Amino acid sequence: MVQRPLALFSSSGHPGRRAEKVDLVGLRIIWLLLPVTLGPAVADAFHGLEAGTRSTVSTLLWALWAATLTATLVPLPSTLTVIRLSGPATAGLALWSVAKTQDALHAGLGLLAGTTVVLATLAAPLADRFVDGASYGDERRFLLRAPGPVALILGPITTVAAIAGIITGPLLLLETQWFSGAVVTAAGWPMAVLAVRSLHQLALRWIVLVPAGFVLHDHLSLAEPTLLQRSGLAQLGAAPADTKADDFTQRARGLALEVRCRKSHKVLSVGSRLGAEVQSIDAFLCAPARPHVVLAEAARRRLPVN
Repeated sequence: MVQRPLALFSSSGHPGRRAEKVDLVGLRIIWLLLPVTLGPAVADAFHGLEAGTRSTVSTLLWALWAATLTATLVPLPSTLTVIRLSGPATAGLALWSVAKTQDALHAGLGLLAGTTVVLATLAAPLADRFVDGASYGDERRFLLRAPGPVALILGPITTVAAIAGIITGPLLLLETQWFSGAVVTAAGWPMAVLAVRSLHQLALRWIVLVPAGFVLHDHLSLAEPTLLQRSGLAQLGAAPADTKADDFTQRARGLALEVRCRKSHKVLSVGSRLGAEVQSIDAFLCAPARPHVVLAEAARRRLPVN
């Protein structure tokens, strides 16, 4: 059985809760301070705009700032998607503003704000806190890491496409480029909806520890969630290099967990061509964002952890 590292436990005895709380409070503070840290550089960048355009853009930015602040107060998978779009968008705004301003202090604060907000929104403990916001009763949800190609290439491209699709058309309209603005808005917003929907699917992939046992909820690997009853679990632990277990990690980078069954367990897996198919497994791999916290929580629940 694993030892329970004291650093993983909050005062209530739940692994990882302290880090989640610290990251969430940190994000709220960073976001609250954005008008002070990033605001001056943005104001410098908007200085050359016409008064009406400047007022409109400022109003929209304040509205988006308030909406994201509200999202940080309601941790859910849906609001996780909101802040993971707002973070990169803020970083982009910071870079643009820094390139426009001539004030070194404003530029430094803007770069600091853009960097910290991105790091805060992408933190693994924060993601687990938002995913767990949708839990019921005595269960605990942990986010699965994004597939390797998504994390490295497709995810960033989709995020940029979503942000660009939302803002490009309206910016053209603000510059009185009516025809091009209307065309880009009509094309960009549907593209943005599809991009946001794709990104949100990444926030719906979980490990769930429930009183009855262990649940893998991953639509990329399984056509429906699978529950391994407590009595059917043989072992949970870090996957050895020579494991023969079925790989449900979707090539996610980092440490994978191996879940072994006492006897063969049937799952409805996602086939590459034939769609869903029944598969009998003896062990499988999954890739939570914080595998050490998953194991500590499993040990607390007296599941067989190695």
